[in-house]
Amino acid sequence: MKTPVGTLRTTAYLLLVPLIIATFAACGSGGSTGGNVSPSVRVSIASAPGFPAGTTFAPSTLLPGTAAAPANSPAFDNVFVTVTKLALIPSTGPESPDANGELETANSPAEEGRSGISGFVTATLDPPVVIDLLHLSGNNVATLLNTFSGVPAGEYSKIRVYYESVVGHSDSDGDTLFHPTAHYHFDVHFVGGNLVIPVTTDPQGGIRFYSVVINVVGLQYHQAGQSGNVLLRPQVFATVDNTSLTFLITGVADNVTIDGTFDILTLGGRTIPAAFSDGGTTWAYSDNVFQYSLMVFAREASLAVPAFKDRAEVSAIGVFDTNLRLQASHITFTFPDVRIANIFSTWSADNTYFRLNRPLPLDNVVYALPDKTNPLYTDFRVPPLELLNGYNLIVPNPDNTVKARGYNFTGSQGAGLQAFWISIDNNIVP
Repeated sequence: MKTPVGTLRTTAYLLLVPLIIATFAACGSGGSTGGNVSPSVRVSIASAPGFPAGTTFAPSTLLPGTAAAPANSPAFDNVFVTVTKLALIPSTGPESPDANGELETANSPAEEGRSGISGFVTATLDPPVVIDLLHLSGNNVATLLNTFSGVPAGEYSKIRVYYESVVGHSDSDGDTLFHPTAHYHFDVHFVGGNLVIPVTTDPQGGIRFYSVVINVVGLQYHQAGQSGNVLLRPQVFATVDNTSLTFLITGVADNVTIDGTFDILTLGGRTIPAAFSDGGTTWAYSDNVFQYSLMVFAREASLAVPAFKDRAEVSAIGVFDTNLRLQASHITFTFPDVRIANIFSTWSADNTYFRLNRPLPLDNVVYALPDKTNPLYTDFRVPPLELLNGYNLIVPNPDNTVKARGYNFTGSQGAGLQAFWISIDNNIVP
């Protein structure tokens, strides 16, 4: 089932996260934790139709979710930027974005990425992340860059984006390599308020979560002197997306009930009560919530809620109520059990299962849930592309590989998997 772009945008902003393996600080009954837990800051990038009201530039007239490719784009079909590192830069006074695009400059020796240099807080992207600046819509409407953990208290006014290569691609003319100087970067200024990390721990304790979005308005060329070298000059700004005291909790789901309550068993050994609501929680499936992953796909609540069961690996973002239960506004979860193999036989006569070519025949059955048509069918792209009517691709073929995600199950046909997410590819190497 196709997810609307508006829903996908909301989900992607707050759910495409490399989850922090967090030990949740002790929670008193509304009291202080007695210790400082440094916050987490997640950074993503998205398309925006213009600079917002309040800057000296043209105000936004469209929601970013409805925006096409950034305005003023160069004559390329794609502009691929390989980002290697980010830095949060402390505030040194009022600054504004450059309407004509941010100039790139070479690093000084003091800016080689160590936290603590001039107050910089850095996050290295390993491996680097490739972003297409001309296609930040649809599944890429909010492409994840990275998460900073342990951010010191202070006020930050800029994000510095480091990259190693920029390639402009034209379907008709091929590739153009922008000037290949190593360790180049550009700065992104916050508008509408800087990122402010408080000095003290929040009363509930735990990992305070901040969401930051780099908004791409457009791109311009910048030519370096007489050399003719083409440099990247993006028109960008950043915003802090949080409107409430928000926390990020990661662990394993337990005691999931039909009324929307569940527990999160954190890797630090604590049990955190949590809850979701049918209309107020947005959902996504992830290939791995415990590690950095771009294999994330938004899912409608009507399909995600029945797929959320005990043992799912879960990341929940939300606020604590007066009973210290996390009211989750966004949930990403990973299915605990996986099968990867070639397809051995197509759909059964009752259209409920198919078989894989597994070494052990007792675990080769894949039961499609909630029915044949409504598992999430995707390919193996990053991020994944939804395969509408993907069930038609379940045919025996030695080159047709399936990765099915779900829960181990023993049914009338033997041991198998209740699959809620099925990826199909004919070139994947398990």
